[in-house]
Amino acid sequence: MCAPADAVILPPQTIDGPSAAIGEFGGAAVSADGSGGLVYTKQAEGATHVFAAQFFDNRWLPPVRVDWQSPYSAIDPRIGAADGGELIAVWVTQIATVERRVQDALMASTLAVGASAFGPPYVVDPDVGEGAGVSPSLAVSSNGLALVAYRAVTHNFTTSPVVVAIPRLRPGDVLADIRVARYHGARWSVLAPINRDLQLSMRPPSETNGPQVGIGRSGEAVVAWQEPEANGIARVWARRIFGGTLGLVLPASPVTYNGAAITEDATAFGLSVSPFGEAEVVSTVAGGLPAAPLLFANTLPGSTAPSGAQFLGAVRVGPAAGEVGAPSVAVDDLGEYRIAYAAAGTARIVAGAEKGGAKPEVPLGPDAAASGAGAVTALNPNGGGTSAWPASGSGVGLREDFPDGAAQAAQVSGAQGGSVSELAIGGSETGEALLGFREGQPGAYEIVGERVSVSPPQFDLKLPKTWVRPSAALIEWTNAEDATGGVTYSLAIDGQVVRRGIAGSSVLPDRRLLGSGVHEVQVIATDASGQQTLSNEAELKIAATPPVAHLSHARGRAVIVRVVDHQAGAVARDTKIAFGDGTWVNGRLTARHTYLRPGRYTIVVHMRDTVGNEGTAHLRVSVR
Repeated sequence: MCAPADAVILPPQTIDGPSAAIGEFGGAAVSADGSGGLVYTKQAEGATHVFAAQFFDNRWLPPVRVDWQSPYSAIDPRIGAADGGELIAVWVTQIATVERRVQDALMASTLAVGASAFGPPYVVDPDVGEGAGVSPSLAVSSNGLALVAYRAVTHNFTTSPVVVAIPRLRPGDVLADIRVARYHGARWSVLAPINRDLQLSMRPPSETNGPQVGIGRSGEAVVAWQEPEANGIARVWARRIFGGTLGLVLPASPVTYNGAAITEDATAFGLSVSPFGEAEVVSTVAGGLPAAPLLFANTLPGSTAPSGAQFLGAVRVGPAAGEVGAPSVAVDDLGEYRIAYAAAGTARIVAGAEKGGAKPEVPLGPDAAASGAGAVTALNPNGGGTSAWPASGSGVGLREDFPDGAAQAAQVSGAQGGSVSELAIGGSETGEALLGFREGQPGAYEIVGERVSVSPPQFDLKLPKTWVRPSAALIEWTNAEDATGGVTYSLAIDGQVVRRGIAGSSVLPDRRLLGSGVHEVQVIATDASGQQTLSNEAELKIAATPPVAHLSHARGRAVIVRVVDHQAGAVARDTKIAFGDGTWVNGRLTARHTYLRPGRYTIVVHMRDTVGNEGTAHLRVSVR
């Protein structure tokens, strides 16, 4: 029988460029059905505009302009994906000038299912403060529910003309709102600022301290953000969002470690929310206790879990030493998580679970990432996942871990190659991953898309539990369709593939392949990329022949007839034995008979087994 093929890392595709017009890369997203997209900015018509490329039907489509109605430049693009090819994009742009001040807004637009262009833009929030450092984080469920978390700097203590009475906790601090807007149906609505304390200054915006949000299948979400306590130490906080209702503020990063207080900021963090609302927050605490930065993971069980009201407690997951890049995390509904980060020039993976804690980290190779670079990861719910990191030379390092513990790695790059300055991953609840990154040098950037597909999901055979005739040996299985699509099945009996290219989820084997006895059956699912998954092995019990009659002699003129069937079993009530001398017996599997006169006789036995196989035996006997 053929061996299952590993999952496929497909060749990357240059979406746009190389070009001097390309600006920032804004991220990638994928939905449960494998459709998704990426977003970036590019100079067009004298301004910087938002462009998106859709991944649909297993291919990248040409990029289209998202903000086609706006004459103003845009920044901070982000993208989310829902099933059917739906895309939602958000970005920041000018919408007005108020009292000689440019007013920036958070905008959104949707590429509807089946559409080739994004719809008219919608104003999510008409005033996002100074417009810089908004850092939106967009989360979209597979059924189209969406949330965006973002930051609005309202006062920077230096250029702002308004004097405020709120003290500045640290040099460079700003006043900022952490806000969340919710998409339901066809419109957005902004929830109240979610800060723990609006009277405390915040760390200045950076690439790693912007708010993050994740959303489950039902719309239950978790938002996380960085905010100082009154003592000035920045922590990571989180709260649930139920529809339009905000939950309690919960501490997500640790306050103490090994019995000592943590007095350094939580500088960077990652958030992931599972389809049913379980959340994992991984946070980086700056050097100080001990001197090297520390990485902590903290689990928030689903809201319906007995312990779902609070985080379970931060657990250290690394690193040993070195500058730490921004971490990435993915979690499933069983509490299993994967964390990717880079430290001391090496990209690393840490896997763990809510119960059992973190396992030893797995380095992805020396000099796999430049010092301080980030790594990203997505989880396969069947086991393993995809991780990526900027390679030290050119392109992106990529590793896919399979459910059976095996792994494959590759280094991918765009058409021209070069260093990677922005990298993002979108992971789906089915394990599919879309990667996007900006590669090259300023003035010659290109936007590259990469798809990593997983093997078809595990599936189960449904075979008859009892003995059956070959004509009734229907083999069925659960659907193993994956996001790649085009899944066909092959049937293996007793270790040999006997039929290929089965399109449905059942097959009736050729009866010539099914002799009496127990057969081992497996089905192989193969998707359009050639990836394969084996079903479980199951027994098929075949009764292809009727019962057998045996004759033995007793003393004198006595004989014994026995009817046996070692597969399905003979049916006594359907057994008829005629001894050839005018006598017979019905309804017995064993019969003894004594002939009165010597001679040669033919015994006729009519038999039937439990599955309907019928037969007649003629037994010749000579008695003296």
